[in-house]
Amino acid sequence: MTFDIEWWWKYQKDIESHFSFSKVREQLAVKLSSRYFKSNNDLGQLLYQQDVVIVGAGITNQESIPERTVIAADGAVKACLQRDIIPDFVVTDMDGYISDLKYAFDNGCKVIVHVHGDNLSRFPDYSSIIEPICLTSAYPSALTSCWGGFTDGDRALMMCLSLDCKSVRLIGFDFDKIGSYSGNFSPKKLKKLKWARKIIEECGKRSNKIQ
Repeated sequence: MTFDIEWWWKYQKDIESHFSFSKVREQLAVKLSSRYFKSNNDLGQLLYQQDVVIVGAGITNQESIPERTVIAADGAVKACLQRDIIPDFVVTDMDGYISDLKYAFDNGCKVIVHVHGDNLSRFPDYSSIIEPICLTSAYPSALTSCWGGFTDGDRALMMCLSLDCKSVRLIGFDFDKIGSYSGNFSPKKLKKLKWARKIIEECGKRSNKIQ
């Protein structure tokens, strides 16, 4: 069954209002991204019917990562590398650990970059070290993909569900405190995590694939 994201757009509108995001600035980010990143924006069948684990920034030293298709939510790539695991994918809005992301990319990891109005200044540095397989944005465009989602973790989840994975397991998702692998997080991080919880709970109501 196709994962329908029509419900998402009310969340998107509410998030924009809550954080005073500018839709115009989001559109500008998409336009500028084409000057820096070259991507075919096609994940094809790479996640289709795959058993996936998404690793969040709240993963602890006591938690292990199962042998599945591994997706790291941005800074969690560091946790994967510390366990001698090269994630299959990293979903990033470019505020994690750039050296770890480069190492993962150089060793075969596929990177999905989310472009938005608050990370325009990072385009030059990141585009010089990675070639993303896919760009995403807050709204659909001819240059980017859009499966919904707000933080890297819930965005990765909505991507997996939209691309018809077989199952998704979440590890390191702690919504009550900022994870050890969060990278350069904003002062609004805890507020963002509350939204992430809402989004993931909503996904759970709409899909039986989340473990």
